[in-house]
Amino acid sequence: MSKPEDIIAEIMKNLNEKERDKDVNEEEQNNYGEEYIAQIKSVCKSFLKKESLEVGQIVKWKEHLKNRKFPHKNQPAIVIAILDKPVISTDNESGSPYFLETLDIILGLIVEDGTFFTFYYDSSRFEPY
Repeated sequence: MSKPEDIIAEIMKNLNEKERDKDVNEEEQNNYGEEYIAQIKSVCKSFLKKESLEVGQIVKWKEHLKNRKFPHKNQPAIVIAILDKPVISTDNESGSPYFLETLDIILGLIVEDGTFFTFYYDSSRFEPY
């Protein structure tokens, strides 16, 4: 019978091999060609383009920049307020898409049951409807 240390070492070796194989398979499945490069440049340009939004204006998500459940894609929302001093998201996980996100606009929308809600967002993700 093997020693416990030998068994643990073998398990760790197998886990490391499986993790390495997983990384290789993911890289083979993801072909980051010219189309991907063009898309990421386009989305970045859209994100960096600051729209001039006003209170009362109807807005929607910019293409490929929706990062929250609401509003739904192409669902109109109304600008309730544009904050002079943005709120910085307190999400403390650096791997989160909300980590230190600048929330500088409050939008209102109606959800499925007809209730009007307001939420804070990053205005860089929205454009006129």
